[in-house]
Amino acid sequence: MLFRLWAFVASLPLGVLAVLAWPRGLGALATLAACGVAGVCGAALASLAARLGDNAPDRAAHVARGASAGLVALPAAAAAALRLGPPARIWLVLTCTALALALWRASRVAKPAPGIAGSIAAGALAPVLAALLVICVAVGYGWLGPISPEPDATLRAAAFDLDSRVPLREPSACGSRLAGVTELVRSGAAPRLGADGETLWYEARSEDGRIQVHRLSPGGEVDCWTCAEAGNNRRPAPHPTGSGVLFDTDRFVSWQRPADTEVMLASGRGVGGPRHPSRRLTSSPGPDDHAFYDPSGRGLLWTHGAEGRFVVQRAAILSGHGGLLLGDPIPLFHGRAAWTAPLGWSPDGRTLVAAFGQPLAPLAGIQLDPAKAERRRLAGGVLAGSISFSSDGRVMALASSVGEGAVRLAPSALGNVLARWPRRPEPRARGTRIELGDPVGPLAQLELGELSSWGAPTGIALLPDASGFVLAQRGPLGERIVRVALECAGAAPAILGRRASHR
Repeated sequence: MLFRLWAFVASLPLGVLAVLAWPRGLGALATLAACGVAGVCGAALASLAARLGDNAPDRAAHVARGASAGLVALPAAAAAALRLGPPARIWLVLTCTALALALWRASRVAKPAPGIAGSIAAGALAPVLAALLVICVAVGYGWLGPISPEPDATLRAAAFDLDSRVPLREPSACGSRLAGVTELVRSGAAPRLGADGETLWYEARSEDGRIQVHRLSPGGEVDCWTCAEAGNNRRPAPHPTGSGVLFDTDRFVSWQRPADTEVMLASGRGVGGPRHPSRRLTSSPGPDDHAFYDPSGRGLLWTHGAEGRFVVQRAAILSGHGGLLLGDPIPLFHGRAAWTAPLGWSPDGRTLVAAFGQPLAPLAGIQLDPAKAERRRLAGGVLAGSISFSSDGRVMALASSVGEGAVRLAPSALGNVLARWPRRPEPRARGTRIELGDPVGPLAQLELGELSSWGAPTGIALLPDASGFVLAQRGPLGERIVRVALECAGAAPAILGRRASHR
């Protein structure tokens, strides 16, 4: 009787896996019912295995150990919920097959067993070994994914068209020395400048501890843009010419989608906050984040945690029937076994920068030219938000850092696994290195002085005329966002010059 009870308990996770494999989401009652059915089926199969075997005194112990294979569904269910490796239905088939084979072997094996209690204890190691196997399957599934495609003819034509229509500024006459540093806010990350080149958008923790989108106006007032909405709302990205602001949120997380993030769109106008609630743009299971507008402003770029791998993709924003929706996404860069995220796309459309690796350490950057289908690696360890361009795309700013801590030693092949961990910690890094120059030429390193040792960069936003930049850093003293002016041949107009006043 004890082996039947254990078989019932060990088979319960199969019900959870079956719910995850169901095409549509099921509620709590349906999940409990599925677990009950799975437990009954597991107990019935264990009884059948005991009857098919001989009357050896250790047969029940062998069957109890074989029934422990049902616990393999625990790491398989975690992988299915995080969308690691193959689809959930494949995990379900593999787990059921493993249980059936284990019970069949238990009905045939003739060697002595340590007793039912000992067999149950030994079988409890099954989920530990299965977890290692699940990680190996997830990594292999990512490696077998498609390689990054070459830019298609439409994308190449659009890049050339944008390049011909972007007005050029006079070449920057700024050197590599700093003219001044002004602290804007004492807490924040992921800064981006609005279409006017003066309004600053960034993320920071609110009074309730959640991360929210904030806006710093040219007058120095700070408004929390998403404090009235649920979840953590991060990485604001304003429209290049309009008033829309993209950001990603975790408000739709559930036990069936623990790593789910979605891209939202809010209005960038209003006093004290947006006039209307934000609207949801993405709805697919899995992570959808690190979004920003493409140079045309008619589409967005983001990283999507597809089934078993990450991909950087672009989709057009369409309107109709009083709402917004996305067109068919076009893949631009595949992470395969690594995590990948877009970092920036120049206003002239000629330079697209993405990064790949594992998210707990600085990433490797790759620079793409959609028009010429050329690509090259960037030197140094880059972080999300560490690329920015001048308004004409002729100057690129690159912020990099050096990783620290044992987690940085994890290989890039685990990036796909680590990036799906709910509420993963921020990457640990030290020091700031900033390079400036032509995107297709060599970049010149800036002399940062105290800035280089204060902390690691968490984002950079280059001023439209490349006369300075806004830099966010995280270090032992906390977070901050500063405005940095460069020594230039001509006097550059000061923007964001006042200290922020929170309200």
